[in-house]
Amino acid sequence: MLVARRTTVPLVGALLTVLAACSGSAEDKTDTSPESEVKEIRTAAQLGTLCSGFEVGHPEAARYSGEGPHRVAAFEGGYETDTDVGPGWTLQDDVKFDGLPATALTTPVSEIELLACAEGEPGDDLQRECEYLEFGWQSTPQRSYPLYSQTYTYTVYELRTGRVVDTMTRDPRGSCPARISSSGGGSGRPDRLYAQISRWTTVSALKPVVEGSAR
Repeated sequence: MLVARRTTVPLVGALLTVLAACSGSAEDKTDTSPESEVKEIRTAAQLGTLCSGFEVGHPEAARYSGEGPHRVAAFEGGYETDTDVGPGWTLQDDVKFDGLPATALTTPVSEIELLACAEGEPGDDLQRECEYLEFGWQSTPQRSYPLYSQTYTYTVYELRTGRVVDTMTRDPRGSCPARISSSGGGSGRPDRLYAQISRWTTVSALKPVVEGSAR
């Protein structure tokens, strides 16, 4: 019996080691690398995630070369109120350039050459008052909020490689958010609003890069 115990324990241990090794190898097959995550992006609507941290390019993006115009996916990432918890990224699908169709939410990545991310930085320059009606009311404005400045920095990437092609800043004035909620995306009612970029601002900023020769 003693002999049996001495030979059985190592055997069981060996089997457990083999099973653990097999289990570990199966887990190792799960690819969570930046390259793998980028390959899951198929449409323009999904490209906003890259604006929060562009680590690698997208291998299926259109090649950025030659004369313009170059198809671009332009995202806005600004703050609407002082209670916003972060600058969520929104595709500006109404941005249009000469010789190009507007980039829609469903536009395939394979048709896009450039990614433009406009990140907002709230300021303290008071610009005007923004007035809003309560939903369903047609009388006098129900609430007024002070509008403060916001500087947007556009970073334009070559989508295929992740290379930065150009950067520029814009300071929109007097453009109130189209609508706000009582919570402003965070907690509590907002005390101030921030100026928003328009599609005209984005077109003006990106026009030299989009319509010019590849850099």
